Amino acid sequence: MSKEYKVDKEYSVAEIIHYNLKMWWVAAILAILCAAVLGGYKYVTLHPYVEQEIYDNTQQVVAALFVSEYNDADSSSRVNNVRKIAASNRAYTNFKEITGYDLAVQEYQNIFDSEQGESSDVVYFYVTFPGNYGNFSIAEETDAINFMDALIATTAKTCEELLGKACLSVLDSPYVTSEITMLKSYSITQDDFDRAVLKAITAGILLGIIVEVVCYTFWMLLYRKPKNAEEIRECLDVDVIDVLKEGTDNEEAFKKAALFLKEDGVSCNKVNCLNLQCPKKDAALKLAMSYANEQKKTLYIDLAVNEGNGEEAHSISSYIIGETQQIDPLKMNNYLDSVSRNPEAEKGLDIAGNKRFAQLIEEMSGKYECIVINSTDASKAAEAYSVAKLCNKTFVVCGRKTVKNEALYRMKNTADVNGIHMDGVLIYEL
Repeated sequence: MSKEYKVDKEYSVAEIIHYNLKMWWVAAILAILCAAVLGGYKYVTLHPYVEQEIYDNTQQVVAALFVSEYNDADSSSRVNNVRKIAASNRAYTNFKEITGYDLAVQEYQNIFDSEQGESSDVVYFYVTFPGNYGNFSIAEETDAINFMDALIATTAKTCEELLGKACLSVLDSPYVTSEITMLKSYSITQDDFDRAVLKAITAGILLGIIVEVVCYTFWMLLYRKPKNAEEIRECLDVDVIDVLKEGTDNEEAFKKAALFLKEDGVSCNKVNCLNLQCPKKDAALKLAMSYANEQKKTLYIDLAVNEGNGEEAHSISSYIIGETQQIDPLKMNNYLDSVSRNPEAEKGLDIAGNKRFAQLIEEMSGKYECIVINSTDASKAAEAYSVAKLCNKTFVVCGRKTVKNEALYRMKNTADVNGIHMDGVLIYEL
C-alpha cells in the first residue's frame, strides 16, 4: 500500500494574518518603541530651531557713484554696464596694478556687491567685513575702506579705457554701516515642528507594526511549530487525549488518559509511550501510577533513562543480552513495580529489537494486568517504534511549543510505513 510522504506544511495568507492579529500586543510594544525613537530623534534635532530668532550683526562699507550720460541708452542700461565692467577680468587686472594685492579673480568678485538705485543713474557698491575670501581677508574697517577706494578707482579707470571718456563721479564716499539682520533659514515655526514630530511618531508606529509582522511571519514560516492542538492532531491524524497546561498534569488528568487507553478483553493491557520532543518526561510513569491506583498489578518499564544513569540492580539490560537469567523489579507499591535499563551494560546492542525483549514482555504479560513502557525520544532513536509493535496501545506525548511540524510528519510517516497504529496524543501546552 502506497503511503503519502510529507514533512512540510505551509501556512495560508489568512492563517498568517490571523495569527499576526493574535500577536497585537507585540506589535503595540514595537510601535510604541519605534514611535518613541523616531519621534524623540525628530524632537531633539528640531526643537532648538523652533521660532528661534537668530540674528547676525552685518558691517559694510558703502559707496555711491553717479553714472553720467555717456551714451543715448536708458539709465538702467548705463548703470548695468558699469556694474559688469567693475566685475570684469579687465577691471580685476587694473585692480591688481593699482593695489598690488595678491588675490584670485574669483576672490576679487566675491568681496563686493553692487546694485542700482530705483531707476536712477546711481550705482551702489558694498564690501562686507570682517570676512575671509579664500587666501584674502578683510578684517578691519580701514581695510574695507581702502578696498572700496581701490574699487572705485579701478572701475573709473576701466570705464574710461572702454568708453573713451570719464563717466563716473563719487556721490557718496565710502562709509561704514552696521545692520542687525535675522537669519530666518535657521528657524521653523511651532506648527511645522509639531507636524514634523507627529509625522515621525506616525512613521514609528507603522514601522513597529511592520517589524512585528515581518519577524513573526518569518518565525512561523521558518520554524513551523504547531499553532494549536488541532494542528498536531492533523499532522498525526490521531485523536487528542488531552491538552495539559502548567499545573494540570495531575492525577485526574492521567485518570482520563488511562481510561482512553484502556482495552477490554485482553489479559494484559500493554501501553507504549511514544515520546516526541516533550518537555515532560514522566507521562508514562504517571499513567502507570494511575493504573496501579485502580489496584491493577502494573509493571513500569523505563527505557528512556540517560546514558550511564541506569541502575544494575533493577535493570533489564543484562537479562536481554543474556548475561543474567532473571530480573529483579523495584517494588514501588503493592500494585506498581518498576524496571529500567543500564546503557553501559548493553555495550551498544539494540535491546528493544532483541527477541529476548519480546519474550520478556510476553512473560510479564502473564504476571501483570498492565505494562507501561516509557520509550526513548522517537526523534533521537528508532527503538520506540520497535516497542510499539509489542504493545496493543501506543500513544504519543509531545510539547506543542517544543515540537516542529516536520517531526510530527516524520513520526506519522514512520508509523504508517511500519504498520504502527497510534491511538492518541497527549499534548503539553508549556
